[in-house]
Amino acid sequence: MGILGRLLLLLYVLAVMVALAASAGVCLHLISTQVWQNELQWIISRQETLIVLAVMFLASLCLLMMALSSKKKPDVSSNEIQLHKGTENEIVITSQAIISIVDKAARSVEGVRQVDTQVFGQPGDVPMNIKMSLILGQNYSAPNVSAQVKSAVNEALNKVLQVSNIPVEVKVTEVTHAALEREKRVV
Repeated sequence: MGILGRLLLLLYVLAVMVALAASAGVCLHLISTQVWQNELQWIISRQETLIVLAVMFLASLCLLMMALSSKKKPDVSSNEIQLHKGTENEIVITSQAIISIVDKAARSVEGVRQVDTQVFGQPGDVPMNIKMSLILGQNYSAPNVSAQVKSAVNEALNKVLQVSNIPVEVKVTEVTHAALEREKRVV
């Protein structure tokens, strides 16, 4: 459910809660009979009441359609990806393991400062699709580093998982002059 659907649901629930509170006040005799009957008569006589009822009907219809819709969203970083389906040596690997392999391969390329990786499982001959966002060092060529990253990632996946020609989408999101952070060694 998108933001508009959630906003519609919020307004709808608030309207229903107000109606329920008024009904509870009537049932508990907190509001006198003469007052609520007078207010009800005034509300029924107004043209705006029909507009509010039509809007509530349309909101109910929209919320019902959202509840019954079955849009399948892309499987972002699904938990498991099957490699070599239907063979004797069928392999299932988690997306976190693939992300770890891909990140290490990308960081091995000179000029890469930071990597953010997403793995999408997909049916067919190619079991996955990889999208990467890189932060690049200032004095490095984005096309050259992107090509090197794609090559390093495919080489690492071929070596570790024995799958080749995985589509890798590389996007440079930032160029920085900050020095490369190295892991501190414990002596």
